[in-house]
Amino acid sequence: MKQVALLVLFLIWGGTTTFSAEPAPEEDYQIVEGKWFRMAKDGKGSPVRIEQELSQKMAKVKAYDRHGKLILSQQAKFRLQRMDDLNLFIYYDLEILEGRKKGVKQKKPQLCIYRLRGDRLIVVEGMASDDKLPSVVLVWWKMKTLNSTPEI
Repeated sequence: MKQVALLVLFLIWGGTTTFSAEPAPEEDYQIVEGKWFRMAKDGKGSPVRIEQELSQKMAKVKAYDRHGKLILSQQAKFRLQRMDDLNLFIYYDLEILEGRKKGVKQKKPQLCIYRLRGDRLIVVEGMASDDKLPSVVLVWWKMKTLNSTPEI
């Protein structure tokens, strides 16, 4: 929590974290590489399974409804950076490939704070001073193999 408060203070003072942060070493990319999943709910309260594959500085996200039907597919480039005790995950060049907003592209970078804890990737979104989305903590679980599909 102290780290998040420091980041917020830094952002309020008008600093830009992407310029103050140092590029992450290659081993950081190797650690986050793989397939991750998390569960969410749609607007009607039905379960949604979200999978994210991170490889070669590309993030591919797919969301499935409770029947296993693909409802969203998107991809974005990403880079990792470090700022003091914080790890930054920055998505950019996002493109929606399938779903309601198919064809939408977003060039603006989306800054997140992340931390790895065992087989969990914890990501905090919505902390930058110009974020229009609400702040949220997302917990992604590492999938053991690229072909595994845990039950909902």
